[in-house]
Amino acid sequence: MKKTLLYSMAALASIALASCTGDYDDWASPQSYPQEDAAAAYGVTVAAGAEANVTMPAEDGDVVLVSITTDNQQVSGYSLNGLTINAAGEEGAPLPLDAEMVGNDVVVNATELAKAVDQLYGSRASEPRTLDVTTDFSINLANGDAVTSAKGKTLATVTPAPLPEEDPEGYYLLGAFTTGNWDPAAPVWMEAQGDGTYKATVTTATSGANYWGIYMGSHFVSGDWDSINQGVIGSETADNAEPQGLLSYTGDPIYTATNSLVINGEGTFEITFDAKNFTYTVIRSEAMYYLVGAMNGWAASTQNMLYTQGGNVYSYTTLWEGDANLKIWDSKSLGNWDVCWGAQEDNMNYESGSLVNTGAGSMVAPTKGEYYTFTMDMNAQTYTWTKLDPATITEYTSVSLIGGFNNWDENGTEVDLAEVAPHNWYGVMTLEADSELKFRANHGWDVSWGCADKSVPLGDSYYLPIGGDNITVSAGTYAFYLNDITGEWSIVRQE
Repeated sequence: MKKTLLYSMAALASIALASCTGDYDDWASPQSYPQEDAAAAYGVTVAAGAEANVTMPAEDGDVVLVSITTDNQQVSGYSLNGLTINAAGEEGAPLPLDAEMVGNDVVVNATELAKAVDQLYGSRASEPRTLDVTTDFSINLANGDAVTSAKGKTLATVTPAPLPEEDPEGYYLLGAFTTGNWDPAAPVWMEAQGDGTYKATVTTATSGANYWGIYMGSHFVSGDWDSINQGVIGSETADNAEPQGLLSYTGDPIYTATNSLVINGEGTFEITFDAKNFTYTVIRSEAMYYLVGAMNGWAASTQNMLYTQGGNVYSYTTLWEGDANLKIWDSKSLGNWDVCWGAQEDNMNYESGSLVNTGAGSMVAPTKGEYYTFTMDMNAQTYTWTKLDPATITEYTSVSLIGGFNNWDENGTEVDLAEVAPHNWYGVMTLEADSELKFRANHGWDVSWGCADKSVPLGDSYYLPIGGDNITVSAGTYAFYLNDITGEWSIVRQE
């Protein structure tokens, strides 16, 4: 919607001024008023519009959100410079909204207002939403002058359109999954959580873009796309790969499309649908992630593995030397640059940021040549850098493996690991039989690393709670990782 500038009566004013005396010589002086005083100087009132309390969908497609009035005869009209809305009382960044002046009224498109409110609240629930509305406008004078950037603040209440009732038959997924793979006779049914949310775990079928959608159970007829398509829940935006967001549905009065969503890359993911708020989240199940960057020559290598912190959070602590840059691959996408994880822009050296895996740029330590812990949260898809004090860090000349596999022999038969990044050690070894083992520094027992309870075997996992007990590992070939600053370790079975 284009902003309309009203300079009404400008021609008439110019004629009148030509015949006037000096009575109006100072009309131009209001241009010097600060913006907060401009409206008061001319008795201008900014108030909630006639339709500032509105329930969606609005009848005529437009909403009179704000009205601007005055009795001052020097004022001939107003020009709209901009309008923003925010959730009432919130300090976050407000959303700009296209609007136009119609006489003394500020009018917005009802659908765009509804979408903006959904975005502000992160929900489509049909509950009254109170908004702070800020109107930036100019006061046009009868002599042709304007007082710029006057502002007025008002309130509005918008109630989003009613959503479909929670489907008594539940909800299911169709998509590019290893189970079903868009087979209309083999849906992935979501499990009700009892609070209006539904969850399902899926494994994607390809290393590229995996399209998927949510469907209403009451419209499911096995193999019948005509019935299935009557209950589509998707995204108004095509090719939407965001890990969370708002959803649209068949017959939606606000959002006009129900496009399939996208998960990029191979992996296992938990998808959650919130039927009360009509939102979704996609969380990658806990996986293994590897650094690629200056430290390893940008090679598709598994030697620099991040250490899990639990809850789908991973970290890597080292001295970030050289270019101090990196991107991330998961174990299923190693070597595929199209789906590597990184920053929103290349060479980002901020202390925190968002992770993306399409068109990802490199992340860079805030200060090169310093110790940092790089942490990424794959649920939130964010990363942070935490600086360390080098005075607290101990240097070791070696880290090795010792245990039952060599009869705890201290006479040269323990297996040394390679330091693949400062304070990060790596090696591959085959255990011919089940064994207890530990990591130790400098071929001695002054410093060693193990698990919290040796009665808990490693099993199918690749890490255990850190402690001083022996680690119980079954026979097989493993990659061993240890960080001697944090004491974190991983033992990953090789295929």
